[in-house]
Amino acid sequence: MIASCACGSVELQASGTPIIGVVCYCDNCQEGGRRIEALAKAGPVQDPDGGTAYLLYRKDRLECVKGAPLLKGLKLKERSATNRVVATCCNSAMVLNFDDGKPWVSVYRRRLAGDLPPPTMRICTKFSKCPLPDDIPRYAGFPLRFAARIGAAWIPMLLGR
Repeated sequence: MIASCACGSVELQASGTPIIGVVCYCDNCQEGGRRIEALAKAGPVQDPDGGTAYLLYRKDRLECVKGAPLLKGLKLKERSATNRVVATCCNSAMVLNFDDGKPWVSVYRRRLAGDLPPPTMRICTKFSKCPLPDDIPRYAGFPLRFAARIGAAWIPMLLGR
């Protein structure tokens, strides 16, 4: 699966099956989306309902294959472990990753093309400011099901598989 910025100068290659597809409504994702959308030439990051859709991949299954020098991290707070990575050529939100050892990278769904697996849950909905559809399960925070999927992906990663 290829994630590319809006102008095509940056490409990320994701291999294997995503861990999970989610739409996040946390206050950080909403603020991060607003900040990126305010950048010159940036396209939409958030869905009309305020959610941000991601496909999560194991860290070891995502690599930049084109335009790495154009990638820049954006932190909401200086000491935050969360990085929103933007392609500076066109200010496309590419991924959300972490400095604290979390085993996954969240790829912004808008950056992917083709036959994508659908989101399977809406998370952190307690921060939502508008009514949400009932098309997939909704959770006020991070559900056990989310943590279980992350854990199930982390074990093979630790074992080098």
